[in-house]
Amino acid sequence: MVPLARPYGKHAMKRRLVLTVLPSLVLARSALGQTFAFRNLAIDHPWAKPSVTEAAAVFMVLRNNGQRVDRLVSGSTPIADKVILREFDGTPLEFFELQPRKPVALKPGRRYIALRGLRRILAVEDSFPLSLKFAEGGTIDLTVVVEEGTEEP
Repeated sequence: MVPLARPYGKHAMKRRLVLTVLPSLVLARSALGQTFAFRNLAIDHPWAKPSVTEAAAVFMVLRNNGQRVDRLVSGSTPIADKVILREFDGTPLEFFELQPRKPVALKPGRRYIALRGLRRILAVEDSFPLSLKFAEGGTIDLTVVVEEGTEEP
């Protein structure tokens, strides 16, 4: 009698594991590196640090691919009472100016977007919606992912 092939042998299980895990890793990596674009504006990798209080900081890279200067003037999110544009030392700003083809990096130790009056604690791998309003470019709706960031400026 000829033995039947085992459909779930060692090699089949490894293949199934690779076929299952690989796409998950690619999707996870692409979520972390999301780019949101509207008209001449692009926002790369919006992320926030985990929070332990009712405040959090949001970081990203803002790009103006147009020919004219634009400004990020405000923001809103359903998870916080206030969205505040801040200088590296915490001073509130009226806007972030976006020169054509000169990216503006919002990152730890530099300018950032502050969320105040959080309605929930932000944990690693959470995500939340954020709308950013630009003077010329309109409003861009994006998803911010909560992740451990680096403290480097």
